[in-house]
Amino acid sequence: MVRTRVIEVRQAASQGALAGGAIDRPAAGDEFGEWALDVRGWAVGDHGPVESVEGVHEGNVLWRVPLLLERPRIAAEHRARTDAVGFLALQSVLALPPRHEIEVRAVLDGRHEPIGSIVAERTPLETGYRPRRRPILITTFGRTGSMLLMRLLVSHPEVLSFKPHRFEQRIASYWIDALLTLAEPVSYLRGIAPQAGVDDRMWWLGNAAPMPWPLRDEGIQEWLGGDAVEELALVAQQRIDALYERIAAEIGSTEDQFFAEKSNLRVSSVAAELYPEGRELFLVRDFRDMVASVLAFNRKRGVTGFGRGKAGSDREYVERLGGWAASLARAWERRRERAHLVRYEDLVREPEQALGALLSYAGVDASAATVEAMLVALREDVPELREHRTTESPQRSVGRWRSDLEPEVREACERAFGDALATFGYEPA
Repeated sequence: MVRTRVIEVRQAASQGALAGGAIDRPAAGDEFGEWALDVRGWAVGDHGPVESVEGVHEGNVLWRVPLLLERPRIAAEHRARTDAVGFLALQSVLALPPRHEIEVRAVLDGRHEPIGSIVAERTPLETGYRPRRRPILITTFGRTGSMLLMRLLVSHPEVLSFKPHRFEQRIASYWIDALLTLAEPVSYLRGIAPQAGVDDRMWWLGNAAPMPWPLRDEGIQEWLGGDAVEELALVAQQRIDALYERIAAEIGSTEDQFFAEKSNLRVSSVAAELYPEGRELFLVRDFRDMVASVLAFNRKRGVTGFGRGKAGSDREYVERLGGWAASLARAWERRRERAHLVRYEDLVREPEQALGALLSYAGVDASAATVEAMLVALREDVPELREHRTTESPQRSVGRWRSDLEPEVREACERAFGDALATFGYEPA
């Protein structure tokens, strides 16, 4: 069974600080029974050694490996200081779109020089399992109104949830993330080639060990990256169903229902394949208001949450979020035919209309009476929602970026979020 097919391999012309480099494997037309790519090649610096080679998809680094493979002939041709100019990387493609391009580039002298790129496609991940409960996954980031939307959804009689506001459960995310981790070659090959560090409790992830070599037994390699992955996906779906069955029994529900959870881009893309009858909500908020809310919430709690602690300044934080916003916009463009867009501003200003459209998309009762009952439930005092706020009301939070953000942060937002703002219908400053 072919699961991954290479469409094209593009070689870049040597330039800048790179004396030469190439992708030797895979080649155009190669087909694999695994959801993985075996990438090999070489790179030689012009005036110094190449520090590492990395694979990048839409700005996100997938892997970074040192040059450890000896290629004496190539090293001699380019007068390299060492014969170790070759690289090897094994990469699962399950978390990537069905058709994708991986850029391969050398890192040296603080620069990134292109070696080439690989255009490939993969089959969807399917198990044949028919789950009793289907997900409504909210693909979003923090401070976009996800808790508000969750509160509304779980007030619907056809949506099952479990103490969402205290725990914000991610049962599907837990199992799908575990699946994606175990589907990485650097993980599933550790059982056969553990290498160093087996005393580390997390050795089976393979994060701290060198990139493993593919097995000489191609049949075992293909099974590990193919059939075994499908079997893991089946287990994940069964465990998700089993836990929600338990929750339903605890609250006395006997109906086949949706379950609602907050999700992320990595999980939602695979969930769309495992649950073709599920629903996905892209929840967005003016990214400038989102930043203002994050900063205000961190000040209120005295923390540096939502990834702010990884950035040296608010401006740098905004630049980091720009990559996420661009990825969200691309994911929406890919899945908009089967997903539904919910804008925070519409939800708080015109809740009846926004909820009605959302429920109609989900295929559940969207009557005016049901919508009104959900809004009445929202008016109940929920401590978790109250403590989550940083303005007097959700309506007052719309457009807060104009007064809350410093000029340099506003300018950074315009640069970082410009295209994504336009994609989701927001006006620039």
